[in-house]
Amino acid sequence: MQAGKRAASVIGETLASSALIASAGERILRARPKMIALSGPGGFLGARVLDAVLDAHEYRRAHGLESGEVLLFSSSPGNLMSRLTRQYGADRLKGVRASRVDYYFQHDVDSWEDQLGSLGMAGRDSVFMNLAGLAGPVSGREDAMRCVNYLAPIAAARACENLGFGHFIQSSTQATKAERAGQVPYSRWKAMADFSLARLRELPVTVCALGMLYDKDQGIVGQRGDLLNIIDLTLLPLTPIMGDGSAPLQPLEVKDAANRLAFLGLTDVKELPVHKLGDEEGDTIWSRGSWSRLISENEQRQFTLRMYDAVGPETLSMSDLIKKFAELNQRKLRPVHVDYRNFERVLNVASLGNLNRQFVSLLRSEQDAENPIVGNPDAFEKLLGPDAKLCALSDLKHVTHRRQFPYFATLGWAMQNYGVIWPGILLGTEILVTYLFGQKYSTEDYWRYTRLTLKASFLACVVGGGAHFGGESAAQLIEILRATLPPPSQP
Repeated sequence: MQAGKRAASVIGETLASSALIASAGERILRARPKMIALSGPGGFLGARVLDAVLDAHEYRRAHGLESGEVLLFSSSPGNLMSRLTRQYGADRLKGVRASRVDYYFQHDVDSWEDQLGSLGMAGRDSVFMNLAGLAGPVSGREDAMRCVNYLAPIAAARACENLGFGHFIQSSTQATKAERAGQVPYSRWKAMADFSLARLRELPVTVCALGMLYDKDQGIVGQRGDLLNIIDLTLLPLTPIMGDGSAPLQPLEVKDAANRLAFLGLTDVKELPVHKLGDEEGDTIWSRGSWSRLISENEQRQFTLRMYDAVGPETLSMSDLIKKFAELNQRKLRPVHVDYRNFERVLNVASLGNLNRQFVSLLRSEQDAENPIVGNPDAFEKLLGPDAKLCALSDLKHVTHRRQFPYFATLGWAMQNYGVIWPGILLGTEILVTYLFGQKYSTEDYWRYTRLTLKASFLACVVGGGAHFGGESAAQLIEILRATLPPPSQP
């Protein structure tokens, strides 16, 4: 009796708190229990995918069904499990294990196959969900982005094919379709990984080309709230906006993305809608020779290869995005349009949170493109059911946690990457000059005069300060000498 009441309580609580269960609970119950290997479980998206999967496990257990398992791949599995146990408790983590992997070095198929096989993963009820990714360079590892975004996941996928896995889910990016995709390391390696996965004949593959992710509760874009964030620009007295601010973005709420990725991993591939590549108007990637030949030669892949535009339901310009987050944080926005040049000089030294060199290059590409890439979210939106809807950023009226500028994080970032100080000064100067005198005077033609004025002003301050300090010091020294010397004799 008590067990029945507890099960009913769990079902009610899960239905109330989980959009995944509310929309697709029946299909999750019908599916066979899955063993899901999840890479990147501590990331901005991965942590929420894990949370959604755990909701589904509790829901299945409450209905008397086997929940399935989750295998977390991490570079520090002990610390990860300790943190998750504190966060969720041991009961919620039933069926969750962790194993160590190193995406920087683990690139051979045999090692992946042996590791997955030794952990009991094989067959059609095994799923690999690759959410690991590296969007910016790593100090001391020149080949880091190639290793993490291409070599490691491709080796893992081929091992999964050898083991007869039922599904491989790849988190990619809309940037793979941008004009400069081949010039930017992040999108280049992701695009190569996507194409390599599409060539696998025996492994069902789903590729989700993600747009910009944001958290509607914390009001942040793409990472933890205690770090520097692109949205922190709206908290500054003057907010720099790169270029003319027209680059199109399709922001996707991270929990919407997590629920759909979790659903892909929890259900059978045959239950998923067949995604016919090439049907989307305006998406020219499928008409390119390599993709069109691959699709025409392997028509059966239409039933095992799915590629979704995992983007939000609306298209906003960069300016509109910044304005919306300023509104959510109840800040008065003073936008200043600046050139990409000085932003790139700063980001060449170190990424500013999720604002990295790759992101800026792709923004410039889409701003200058004659036909910017805009994804079609319809198929991704309807994965959970015909009535499921994606959250629209423009509909948000408030955030649960208003942002405050992370001064200590900024100071720590500058101290660790002291090479950003001078280009940061130049960027700040450009923002100030543009705000006071207009963008004309911050262009390359006037930049040398601006720098000369800065240096002259700095030198004048040094000379003036030195003269003032010298004069004050001399006066103090004279007073000290006068006090120590005997008074002059009277005539």
